[in-house]
Amino acid sequence: MPLITSPHGITVHYETTGDPTGMPLVLLHGGGAQLIGWDDRFCALLADAGFHVIRLDNRDIGLSHATGGPDDVQADYDLGDMALDVLAVLDHLDIHRAHLTGMSMGGYIAQLLAIRHPDRVASLGLMSTSLTSAPEFLVGEHSSVPITDIPEHLDRDAYITMFIGGQRAYHSPGFPFDEAASADLAGRYYDRAYTPSGLIRQWNALLAGPLERREDMAAVTVPTVVIHGRGDQSLRWTAALETARLMPHAEVHIYEEMGHDIPEPLWPDFVAALARTARRAERAEHAR
Repeated sequence: MPLITSPHGITVHYETTGDPTGMPLVLLHGGGAQLIGWDDRFCALLADAGFHVIRLDNRDIGLSHATGGPDDVQADYDLGDMALDVLAVLDHLDIHRAHLTGMSMGGYIAQLLAIRHPDRVASLGLMSTSLTSAPEFLVGEHSSVPITDIPEHLDRDAYITMFIGGQRAYHSPGFPFDEAASADLAGRYYDRAYTPSGLIRQWNALLAGPLERREDMAAVTVPTVVIHGRGDQSLRWTAALETARLMPHAEVHIYEEMGHDIPEPLWPDFVAALARTARRAERAEHAR
């Protein structure tokens, strides 16, 4: 099991896909999402496009370090500390500079790496995320899911039912909801690591910030692609327009049919956009 310990004593579980000599691409998922939330088939497409794909469990989720027990919900870390966990994985793999793609909260972590450690970031893929955690970009009731109401002790079937309900709320409105696939992922999440208190700690770490990154991100010049859905039920799609305004070099894709998820019919588009952005970065690096 690929597990590393960071200089700060945090164990991080990661998995890789593809040729180790390919373009290193780190996939960072959103709050509460385990690395298996990045579908194996999506990762295979990325590998076929020339990437060495690196998925990891953020701390307090999956098989990575749990910073507290079932009754500990306060986080003693913030998003910047989670960014340092990513650097620890890159250091372990002897990768100095990587392409980063972050979904939702994972996008926040990727941004902080680009801001605080620009020499380690070759390009950015920002999916369903924003440059600020300010409330004006949050949408309706689904933007404040009652995370603290998730029971610590929940049997497998009840968890699967709850998970399906959450995924249905966030799924892309332009595509059919695949309940069987959602149930399968929920079961694998539960069997792999059911840690609701970890999800609450992650949420509190997100609130610990930094919440405002717009000014700093406006100074980031690495090749960037922004992907967002008009049907996003968590973060308003106008967040992508804000990103485009502040980062005029960014390539922006807004999909009418997309929600706050990674819909399979759009995978080829996503892979092409990420590969195009990475190759733009590679060409710029070689031209130096």
